[in-house]
Amino acid sequence: MSTTPTTVGLEPAAPAVELDDVTVRLPRAGGDLQILHGVSFKVPAGSVVALAGESGSGKSTAALSLMRLLPWGARVGGRIMAGDRDVAAMGKEELRRFRASEARIILQDPWSSLHPMKSVGAQMVESARSADPSLSKEQARSLAVEMMAKVRIPDPESRLKAYPHEMSGGQLQRVLIAMALVAKPKLLLCDEPTTALDVSTQAQILDLLRELNREMGLTIVIATHDLDVIAGLADRLVVMYAGRVVEEGPTKQVMANPQHPYTWALLQTAPKHNTGQRMRTIEGRPPALDALPSGCSFAARCQFTTDECHGTRPELVLVDESAVHRTACLRVQAAAGGKHRAPVTTTPVETVSEEA
Repeated sequence: MSTTPTTVGLEPAAPAVELDDVTVRLPRAGGDLQILHGVSFKVPAGSVVALAGESGSGKSTAALSLMRLLPWGARVGGRIMAGDRDVAAMGKEELRRFRASEARIILQDPWSSLHPMKSVGAQMVESARSADPSLSKEQARSLAVEMMAKVRIPDPESRLKAYPHEMSGGQLQRVLIAMALVAKPKLLLCDEPTTALDVSTQAQILDLLRELNREMGLTIVIATHDLDVIAGLADRLVVMYAGRVVEEGPTKQVMANPQHPYTWALLQTAPKHNTGQRMRTIEGRPPALDALPSGCSFAARCQFTTDECHGTRPELVLVDESAVHRTACLRVQAAAGGKHRAPVTTTPVETVSEEA
């Protein structure tokens, strides 16, 4: 990708959305299962923030919590702020309006996100009128054509008549983006939006998202397991593991000099690091959410583990105050003289294993 992030410094005082010490518990037989543990991060207005981590890290739950799109019975603690309003405290009608006109979401499987028996145009008109009931069908249709053109779908007038099965995965993902844009939202959430697409189509969709961010001032939160996906898209990166934030900072800075062993390992598993060789994987498995260790959750997979790591849970500390770069690693907390130093600058390949 040719584009590069632009917002890399201190966060504005008034973020578009903010998670403050958020916990999420899901009901199950035998007691609740806690998915998120005190997750906090800010999304500056007009920026792109990526949530990264393996399956089960909590990144999708954190993203979906911003719109309260969590499984039935989920218990949420902490604050989820959209401007000066707490999403967690919104009533039914206020939440409906928030989802319809202020925040929209794009999921990873475009085929399951659209009604197979309705034309693309009919679904886009419904989306536009749900955000603004005063629109006539003709006005909503005109807006749909405009947004289809904006996401670069050829011949948008005729494509409105198409049904989902008549379009490719890349085209459908563009349709979903256009369907979100007809609401003229301030916030766009993307949960693994390129997973089902081939590499070239992935790049096109990511370029499109960055273009919309810059042209429309759209605030974007994207959840992904692949750091390569957001290297040229996201301004800030939030790395999650076992339901907690383990590192956060400007994307370019975090990727150039990761301060947590898990972030480094994620980078080594990215496709661009494995060209012409067997794919590297992170050794071991994430801990079960119902059996988290008392110390660092990554300790069992980290080659720098000490006895203290197994008994003491690290807190997020600032590595670089000017860039708001934070990490949760005892190697940082124990830095001599109170000066922060990088726990991971060069790490042997033994941190990861290879699979045939």
